[in-house]
Amino acid sequence: MGYVLWFGIVALLFAWMHYFTELRGTQKAIISGIVALLISGAIAYNIAADRDREQVSAIEQKYRSGEPLVCNGVEVNATTFGYSVGTQSFVGNKGTRHYQQIFNARECE
Repeated sequence: MGYVLWFGIVALLFAWMHYFTELRGTQKAIISGIVALLISGAIAYNIAADRDREQVSAIEQKYRSGEPLVCNGVEVNATTFGYSVGTQSFVGNKGTRHYQQIFNARECE
């Protein structure tokens, strides 16, 4: 719904330029197109960020439920790796052969 609002703002901008400025039609179209592209880029970025968050959340949930993960060919589970929420990464626990090894959650399956 919020995205429709932004395209409505572009339409209002175009109407304002049409009636209250002395720009030529092509100039108005170029300005409206640039604004629309910027808004479309922001929408695409938000959609990609949401998908990334969902992926990391699913991986974190699998880890917390005890399911093993595979990160760069290494099996990651709660006994050998701890999870750092701030960096969204798995860090090898002390006393394991993976001590201080770090995997970003986005690298895991």
